[in-house]
Amino acid sequence: MNRLKVIPSLGYGLLIGIFGVLINTLTGSAWEEDIGLDLLFKLRGQRMAPQDVEIISINGKTAAQLGLGEEIPEWPRELHADLIDRLSQTGAAIIAFDIFFKKTQNTIADTRMANAINKAGNVLLVAHLQQQQLDAGEETHYLERLSLPTDILANAALDLAPFVLPKVPVKVSRFWTFCGNQQLISLPAAVLKRKVDPKNEQLRQLLITAGVEPERIDHIFQNSGQNKITPLLRNNNTLNSRLHNILKDQFKQGIGASRYQELLSLLHLYEGTSYPYLNFYGPPGSITTHPIQEILSAPPKLLKRFQGKTVFIGYAGAYQPKQKDGFYTVFSQANGLDVSGVEIAATAFANLLYRETLSPLSPGWSNLLLISYAVVITLLFRHLPATVGIVVVITLAACYLGLVYFLFRQFNLWLPWFTPLGLQTPLAMIISLVWHYCQMRSSREQLRRLFGYYLPGEVIDHLAQKDNQPISQNDSAFGVCLASDAQNYTAMAEQMEPKALQDFLNCYFEILFAPIKAHDGIISDVVGDAMLAIWPATHTDQTLPQKACIAALDITQALQNSGLEPKLFTRIGLHSGELVMSHVGAIDHFEYRAVGDMINTASRIENLNKLLGTNILASENFVSNLQGIVTRELGKFNVAGKQLPITLYEIAATTDSATTELLTLHQAFASALSDWKQGERASAQQKFAQIVNDYPNDGPSNYYLQQYRERRRSQKALA
Repeated sequence: MNRLKVIPSLGYGLLIGIFGVLINTLTGSAWEEDIGLDLLFKLRGQRMAPQDVEIISINGKTAAQLGLGEEIPEWPRELHADLIDRLSQTGAAIIAFDIFFKKTQNTIADTRMANAINKAGNVLLVAHLQQQQLDAGEETHYLERLSLPTDILANAALDLAPFVLPKVPVKVSRFWTFCGNQQLISLPAAVLKRKVDPKNEQLRQLLITAGVEPERIDHIFQNSGQNKITPLLRNNNTLNSRLHNILKDQFKQGIGASRYQELLSLLHLYEGTSYPYLNFYGPPGSITTHPIQEILSAPPKLLKRFQGKTVFIGYAGAYQPKQKDGFYTVFSQANGLDVSGVEIAATAFANLLYRETLSPLSPGWSNLLLISYAVVITLLFRHLPATVGIVVVITLAACYLGLVYFLFRQFNLWLPWFTPLGLQTPLAMIISLVWHYCQMRSSREQLRRLFGYYLPGEVIDHLAQKDNQPISQNDSAFGVCLASDAQNYTAMAEQMEPKALQDFLNCYFEILFAPIKAHDGIISDVVGDAMLAIWPATHTDQTLPQKACIAALDITQALQNSGLEPKLFTRIGLHSGELVMSHVGAIDHFEYRAVGDMINTASRIENLNKLLGTNILASENFVSNLQGIVTRELGKFNVAGKQLPITLYEIAATTDSATTELLTLHQAFASALSDWKQGERASAQQKFAQIVNDYPNDGPSNYYLQQYRERRRSQKALA
């Protein structure tokens, strides 16, 4: 790939990548969340919710069935007490109320519920986190205050925790594990903590074993509601590693896989972000939900299903407009039904327990991904034909989306896709197509101006597609020329009938033309058995000599393998440089052909094959950038029409097909030629003689031996 073409493409790719980064930064990834994350959830659809988390729902319908009003906090506390007793007797692990019991009722009712909570010992109640605005002159301060349930219930509960859901701007996608300026533990996180480590004994022991000072541990657990553990663990890789290693040792000692996983989840709660993304299980009702009246009226035998489970109790409307505690989410229904707050709380808890909150790519990696993707698609668009580029990039985009979905589904890893596929890909395609069009049009117009009067239109289009850089001069272009001639053609032609000769030449030129056309060459001229082929370009293109060289080797191989009889030994000359594509003729007859010194030089080089006994000869500037080709320098030779001699090289074979014998010959010849060029003729003669002895048919060595003998005869004649 031409480096001069790649650099602008890289520049455009970087600009498109930076554009994607800026969009993500300026929108705060809102588009990725609102569009990208939504599609991933919808593609995945509903998934199996954990079986050890269930919900008991309270709504307008259940209130009507129970003959109660729809203000659930005002329901008789005896009803909640009865529910707690029934769940406790069945062995529920944790009971969490997402109902705020702000007001007191009569003393008997409150006492009845408080006694049930005390007896169960595993009930958590929700509290409200309220924010008050205080104006102090020109400054405004915000004061956060935790509003607790009525005292008798608050004192009986195992724990009190707020549950505040962020709506950014209106959709709920995340939740807080620790919220407010005081970093108070939220309800889902508190349920996890109380389920895994009710009295903080396990966490205390882990910290002690890890070497944390006892005084610091006592300070941490003075107020269990405030999160003083996160500042200790977050970004403390040494302590985290030590704690995880201790857990692994305990697992090996037999604490059990389930217990090990729960303790890992507890550590992850404090080590991870305080603002994770919810990993929803599906539309409303995805987590197993039971109406409260079913539980209150069910026989004890049927309540055994709650044994060992975590139960959330709260508003969970099954229809609109009676839904009182719904939140707009990705799974909100077309009929207006939203996911209830209690189901979001249960989802958040399950996500924490099984460590399956979504893990978005970090900003640094996300930016690197956006820039890398933009550069790749820009290079593909720019350096592939337009139609092929579109197909390839669409395929790449589909594969990328498939990878994003796979990582999301299997590993809860969330990669951006809307920005790269929805914004960067169309932008790169539009820029590349416009760029393609402008350069193609410019190149074709100039090629048509130069060649169009004589060259067929399809050939001009072919040249423009191969190289669409503008011509640097008005009437000239860079090119490579291949000149060929057949040995003993005249003698053979004299012995053949014209029709037989015509058929023979047609077969012969078919063999010659095929490799040239296969390697993008153009047949410029054919005279008798001689042929001239060119590879023109609108500027210097170092890939053209490579194509012409391979074509020459393929011609030689094809002639050897053909059944053409009699066989013709075809000599080839190769040269590159400036050529003029012009018309030659007069009056009413013109021919389109390449003319110029480069054409004449290629023909003269071809003639030197006869002198040197070689098959393919090339000039020094032609071979300077060849790759994978075995060449042999033959020295400087005078060429008719040139004032200065030119250095010639023999094109021998491709690197893959070169034999050890050939390489040995070239090495010996290079040594002999070096002596010859340095004036050490006697030494060179001995080396050439040895080469001829080993390789009697080596034409260049025989040529130099002949030159040596003629020089000696001339010297003796002068003496």
